[in-house]
Amino acid sequence: MDTTADTPSDVSRHTPITRRLVAALGVLFVLGVLVAVAALFNIAQKLDAQDVDETRFYIQRALDNRITATKNYITSYAYWTTAYEHLSGEVDVQWAYADQNMGKTLFTNDELEGVFVIDRERTKYAVVRGQQVQADAAAFMNMPLKDLVDELQAQPDLTRPTIRYTLFEGWPAVVTASVIVPNDERPQVNARETSILLFVDQLTPVKLRKVGMGYGLTDLNLVKDTTLEPGQPAVPLDSTGYSLISQLQRPGQHLLWSLAPPLGGALLILALLTAYFFRYAMRTARQVDASYDSLEKSKQALEASEERFRAVAEAASDWIWEIDSQQRITYLSARFNAVTGFSDQQWLGQEIEQLLFCDTLPIASWLGNLVEEQNASNLRCSYRDHSGQLRFCRVSARPIQDKATVTGYRGTASDITDEVAAHAQVQHLSLHDALTGLPNRNKLARHLDDALIAKEHSAPLALLMVDLDNFKPINDSLGHAAGDAVLLEVAQRLRDSTREQDLVARLGGDEFVIVLSGVEHSAEIDRFCTRLIDSLQQPIHYESHSLHIGASIGVAVSRRQGYVPGELIRCADIALYQAKSEGKKTWCYFASHMNDQIQHRRQLENDLRQAVKNNEFILHFQPRYTVDGQEIVAVESLVRWQHPTQGLLSPDAFIPLAEQTDLIVPLSRWVLREACETALTWPGSLMVSVNLSPAQFERSDVVEDVRQVLIETHFPASRLELEITENVMLNDVDGALQVMNALKELGVRLNMDDFGTGYSSLGYLRTYPFDGIKIDKRFIASMSNSSNDRAVVQAIINLGKAMGLTVTAEGVETLAQLGSLGTDECHEVQGYFLSRPIDKQAFAALLESSQSMSRTGS
Repeated sequence: MDTTADTPSDVSRHTPITRRLVAALGVLFVLGVLVAVAALFNIAQKLDAQDVDETRFYIQRALDNRITATKNYITSYAYWTTAYEHLSGEVDVQWAYADQNMGKTLFTNDELEGVFVIDRERTKYAVVRGQQVQADAAAFMNMPLKDLVDELQAQPDLTRPTIRYTLFEGWPAVVTASVIVPNDERPQVNARETSILLFVDQLTPVKLRKVGMGYGLTDLNLVKDTTLEPGQPAVPLDSTGYSLISQLQRPGQHLLWSLAPPLGGALLILALLTAYFFRYAMRTARQVDASYDSLEKSKQALEASEERFRAVAEAASDWIWEIDSQQRITYLSARFNAVTGFSDQQWLGQEIEQLLFCDTLPIASWLGNLVEEQNASNLRCSYRDHSGQLRFCRVSARPIQDKATVTGYRGTASDITDEVAAHAQVQHLSLHDALTGLPNRNKLARHLDDALIAKEHSAPLALLMVDLDNFKPINDSLGHAAGDAVLLEVAQRLRDSTREQDLVARLGGDEFVIVLSGVEHSAEIDRFCTRLIDSLQQPIHYESHSLHIGASIGVAVSRRQGYVPGELIRCADIALYQAKSEGKKTWCYFASHMNDQIQHRRQLENDLRQAVKNNEFILHFQPRYTVDGQEIVAVESLVRWQHPTQGLLSPDAFIPLAEQTDLIVPLSRWVLREACETALTWPGSLMVSVNLSPAQFERSDVVEDVRQVLIETHFPASRLELEITENVMLNDVDGALQVMNALKELGVRLNMDDFGTGYSSLGYLRTYPFDGIKIDKRFIASMSNSSNDRAVVQAIINLGKAMGLTVTAEGVETLAQLGSLGTDECHEVQGYFLSRPIDKQAFAALLESSQSMSRTGS
C-alpha cells in the first residue's frame, strides 16, 4: 500500500478542523476575558454607587440629628410657663437678655446666631450673635415669617416645633420655631394670641466640620446647587440654593486603578501566548497534540481569569458566602475575616444558622422561599464577632441550581451595625431625656399606661412629682453648664434612691417624676421622701463651687387618686404646689381640698400680676423713735395691696406668694423707689428704712437695683437704710457678704432684722457690715413676763453697744416695755404704743405735729 498518498489527505482533513477548534477556543478566551473585565467593572460600579448612597445617608443623618437636638432644645424654652409669662405680651427684656434667660449665652454656649420672639404683627425681641438688636427678623432671613406663624398656631399640638431652611445674613441656616406656651395647668391659651420663638442655627464651616466628624465625614461642607458635580451625593437645603456635600471615597475607581497594571500585564502575556499558539497550529495541522496543548493553555487562562475574579470579590466591602444543599458553609471570602475576626476555616462545614441568627424568620425557611419566589431578597441577621460583640448584617442570597435541582445558595452579607445603632439611638432619644438619659414624658406616659391598664386590679403605685429648690439661681449665676452638671448629679441620686422596678423620669427644666411600684402606704412613702430629700441636700461640687439645692415633693397614690395617668400626674402636681407653699424641702400628699386652695392661690397670683402692672400698691410708714419716745429718727416703709375686691391687704397675704414667683423683684423695686421719692419731702435728717426680701437676693441684682433708684430719684444714700433678715446669709454666705459690701460702698446703712431668732447671729455680726440690729418683737412681748427674755434683751443691747451698732426694739406695745427699754439704754424703739403704720398723708400730719411740739418745747 502506498502510504504517501494518505498524508495530503490527512492534512487537508485536519486543517479546517484545527482552525475551527482554535477559532472557537479563541472566541471562548475573548469572551472569558470580557466577562471578567465586565464583572470587575460591575463590582467597581456597585462599590462607587454604594459609596454615593452611604455618603448621602450619613450627610442626611448628621443634619437630622442636628435638627432633632435643636428641636428638643427649643422645646425646653418654648414649653415653659416662666418664658410664656415674660414673652407672651410685651417682652421682659430684663428677664430675657439682662438675666441671660434668652440672652448672649445662647450664642456663646449654644452657638445660636439668632434668637427671635415674633407674633403675627411684628418682631418683639431679637438677639443676633449674642447682641440684642432692635430690628425685624425678616431683615435677616429670606423666608415668609407670617406663613410660619400661621402654620404653627394652627397645629393641634402647640408644643411641636418645626424647622425651615433659610439664608441668614446670606448664609444657609436652620430655623427652628415653636409656639411659646405654659406647661402648667392653666386654661388653654388662644393659639392666635401666642408668640413664636425662633432659634437660628447658621451652618458655618466650623459647625459642619464638628457635626460631620461624628459620622466619618471629615469634609462636610456647603456648596451652591449651581456648582454641584454630576453624581455628587448632596442633601439640598430647600430653596436656599445650597446643598450639603462630602467628598466621595470612590472605592470602585481605586479598585480598578490598583488592578489595572497586573491585569494588563496578564492580558499581554496571554495575547503573546495565543499568537504563538495560532502560529504553531497553522504551521502544522497534523500535530493534533499541539491543538490539545493549546486547549489546555486556554483552560488555564480561563482558570486564571476566574482566580482574578475571585480576587476582586475578596476586595469588596461585603463578605461573600456559599452553602450546600444541607446549608453547610462551603465558602467564605477573605473579607469575612476582616469583618468578623474569624478565619474561614473555623466555620467551613458548619451550618449557616450557627453563625447567623434572625429573630423574625428562620434562615432555612427564608432560603426555601427564595426557590419558589425566584427573586432576590434581603434578611436582617445578627451574629457575635470574634470579640463577642453583637453585630448586625443585611444578608442577600440566590439559589445555586444545576438544571432543575438546587445544589446550594450563595450571597453576600453587608455590615449594618452602625446603621442599627443609629436607629436605636433615634428611638432612645424619642423616649429619653437628651441631657440626663432618664425617661422623658413620652416614656413616662407609656409606663403609666402599662402599669395602670388593669385599673383596680393593677399593682399599687405612688407617683412623686419632684421639683428642685434653689436651682434657678445656680443656672443664672454660673451658667447652663453648671445647671446641667447639677441636673446630671440629681438624676444619678434619684436613680440610686430607687429600685429596679421603679421609674425615674425628667419632665423638663428642674422637674422630675418618680413612680414607685407596689408602694401605697404612707409610712413607706414617708421614709422614701425623707431619704430622698436628705440625699438631694448634700452639696454638689462643680469646679471650685460647692452648690446646695433642695427639693419639694408632691405625692399621689393610684388607689386613692384613680388609675388615669393624666389625673395622677395632675394630683401630684397640685400636691407639689402645696409643698412649695409650705416652705419647700418637704412633701405633701394630694387631698381633695387642695384643688380649691390651688385655684384660690392661682387666682391670687393672677390678681397680683395685674396689681404689679396696674400699680395697686401703697406704702404705709411706721416711725422709729428715740428711746424716750420724743423724736422720730427713722421711718420704716411697709407695703400694702389695695385689692379691687378684697380691700386693703397686709404683706402677710401676698408677700410669700410674690417670693415664690418672679413678682417679688418688680414689687421690691417699686417699694424702694416709692419710699425714696416720698422721703424726699421729709426733713433732711430723717432716714427711710426698706425691707429686702431673701428672694430678691436670689433673683435680681440688688446692688444695681438700689444704685439705679438712688440715681434716678436723687435720694441721698446716707438717708437710706436697708433691713435684711438672717435667711439671706443662710442661703449663700459668701455671696451675701459680697452683696452687702457692695451695698455699703453705695453709702447706705444696713440693719439686721429680727435679731435673736437665728442660729448664728453673733457670727453674722462679726462677719457682715451691719450698722444696726433690731430685736425681734417676740422677746419684747414676753419681756415683762419672763426674766429669761428680759435677760436676752439686755444681752442683745449690751452686745450691740460693744460692737458699735445701733440697737432698735420693735413691737413696743406698752408703757412698761418702753420704760424697761429706757432703763436698759436701748437706742431706738418702734411699735404700736408709739405709732401704728399709717399712710403718707397721716404720716405727713404726724411729722408736722412732732415738729410743732419740738418747737414749742424748745
